[in-house]
Amino acid sequence: MANGRPSHIGGGRHDLLDAVSRAARRAKSMSCLPQVFSTFRPVVERWYLACCDDAGVTPAEVPLKLEDLALEVPRTFRSEFAAVTPPPAVRITWNGLASLWAFSQAVVRVGRPMFEAQRTADPTAGPPQLAIGGELEEGLHLFELSSRLSRNKFDGWVDWAPVPDPDAVGASLGGNRTFENALGWIMRHELAHLRLNHHAVAEPLPHEAKEQEFQADAQATHWMKGSLQVDPGRALETRPSETELDLERRALGMFTGLAWVAQFELVPHGNSSTHPPVMDRIGRMIGDLRLADDSFACEMLSYVTKVLVDPEGVWPPDQEVPTAKDAAMEAMFRLSRAVAAFKG
Repeated sequence: MANGRPSHIGGGRHDLLDAVSRAARRAKSMSCLPQVFSTFRPVVERWYLACCDDAGVTPAEVPLKLEDLALEVPRTFRSEFAAVTPPPAVRITWNGLASLWAFSQAVVRVGRPMFEAQRTADPTAGPPQLAIGGELEEGLHLFELSSRLSRNKFDGWVDWAPVPDPDAVGASLGGNRTFENALGWIMRHELAHLRLNHHAVAEPLPHEAKEQEFQADAQATHWMKGSLQVDPGRALETRPSETELDLERRALGMFTGLAWVAQFELVPHGNSSTHPPVMDRIGRMIGDLRLADDSFACEMLSYVTKVLVDPEGVWPPDQEVPTAKDAAMEAMFRLSRAVAAFKG
């Protein structure tokens, strides 16, 4: 979270000419993303209203601002999603929105074939091998698109990717649902910073800033989980109730939101002085959600992490990670080692 302060705007003809010149330069380099994602704007605003209800505020009190430029604090952080104050607001960039959408679409397209292959595999044979093609290949490309969208201006939408459409069907429908839950958790996280009064500490020390992130994570997860819980009498590997499936869908979105952050750790100098490692944040989230051992969301998280960290690597056999939650935690350890390798 950062404290945003209004800039002073001077008067006079030179100021006006400078402003016109700056506007002209911006127009020449305008991103296509506000137009490409224009149909999502009212949908995102509706989702934000639900987030505000959980946080006990109104959009009039804490407006949602969709911006072109990321919030940057030199030598500290650059953020596509942020809580700012005064006045209080939740700030999202079009690049951040587009990048998270592409990542969510990738999660479904990559995770689902891996999930299904695991169900049909011979348990006495080695890990199933998937041919790269179709939905899986598109998902791999969408992970790369997500990374590029997070840091580059796009003059035009890529012709091979699905067109962003809140009313899409097929794989894009599942991607949109995951996107809704991922973005919903992130927006609740930013609202939590404001509700927990974190801005009262103008320049928190690194350990204080990281503790604030953990607190905002926990509050957002509490709001998002609500009263949902696993079926207490359900046997493992049997179909969950609709209530537990709702919890699993929300959990997948929450994991997706933090896995999206993880891709920025998997680069040289990707460590942060203000945010805890994603491994630690997801580990706490898994504990807070109290998911079943055969959690679909945990299994999907393990597959996504494998693709991001080491898609060609040899991962532990099933007998060493007998449950989906075990697989998710093993994936988090692998993520931690991969991030450490980039740090050197």
